[in-house]
Amino acid sequence: MIKNLNFNEPFIIAEIGGNHEGDFEYAKKLLIDAADAGADAVKFQTYFSEKIVSKVENEERFKHFSRFELPIEKYIELANLAKENDVIFMSSIWDKDSLKELDKYISIHKIGSGDLTNYPLIREILQTGKPLIISVAMADMQEISETIDFINSISPEHIKNGKLGILQCVAMYGNPMDEFANLNVIKELKKQFPEAIIGYSDHTEGNYAANIAVALGSKILEIHFTDDKDREFRDHQLSVTSKELKELKKNIKKTIILAGDGVKIPVKGIETPERIWEFRRACYLKKDCKKGELISTENLTTLRPCKGIDARAYDDILGKKLITDKKAFHALSWDDFE
Repeated sequence: MIKNLNFNEPFIIAEIGGNHEGDFEYAKKLLIDAADAGADAVKFQTYFSEKIVSKVENEERFKHFSRFELPIEKYIELANLAKENDVIFMSSIWDKDSLKELDKYISIHKIGSGDLTNYPLIREILQTGKPLIISVAMADMQEISETIDFINSISPEHIKNGKLGILQCVAMYGNPMDEFANLNVIKELKKQFPEAIIGYSDHTEGNYAANIAVALGSKILEIHFTDDKDREFRDHQLSVTSKELKELKKNIKKTIILAGDGVKIPVKGIETPERIWEFRRACYLKKDCKKGELISTENLTTLRPCKGIDARAYDDILGKKLITDKKAFHALSWDDFE
């Protein structure tokens, strides 16, 4: 059982969501493909149209969700299949009854952006005590803060114990555009909610944005997953394939290496004292000077290597008088001056 969301490396969730389009056999295939490609978790969406949409107010959406439904027992089978394939099973739960049926099969809960303000459901999920990840598409920082405040009022240990994840997300379905991804929000979420685990739910094409998200500090990545981007359902176009997920994992390792630890000091073994000595500059006379001569910009320069008086002392030398003859381009000493 996962205790919190403090992963050593970015935690990759392959979001199958509704890409199975109501076909259970296809759902199983996508799960196995994602597991083979190296996903840490596979995530579905458990919903039933009559529990999420008013068929009076939005009949079209009601029919849409009806087409993508799977029976509860099928999600249990998927959970068992995930276990067999050594991948974590997740499913966004969209109603309280489904939560009661599936909670024991889920170790990390996920609230999608549409339910960011569904406080009754969030309360039920928090009461399981399990880690919770929320996506924040369609929200501003005030709305996000209000939801976090609600979470803290119900279960303050979630954010204190690393059990709350917040994913930057923009609900780009059907026409994903890079200029709307706004990945810099990741930095702002880290600043505003320093105790939470910050990540990114990708709705762009390809896997480029996910690598940038990692470089910006994302510890969780939710990536839509498919085996065919040409299928009619819109989510397939913004999903990654097995090949792309493998490439993403490889690139993430390189991104992490390139990002480093953020501590700015000379790199031991590479930027050695000897190399610094060779690269940095010191103060030198650019022509022979006699005892008693004053130092000016006419006879003083800075050159490599950094031997003698450091270049940072250039202004301090100007106006000083030599107490000995001094040849050009020889290292200087403070003992050379009056």
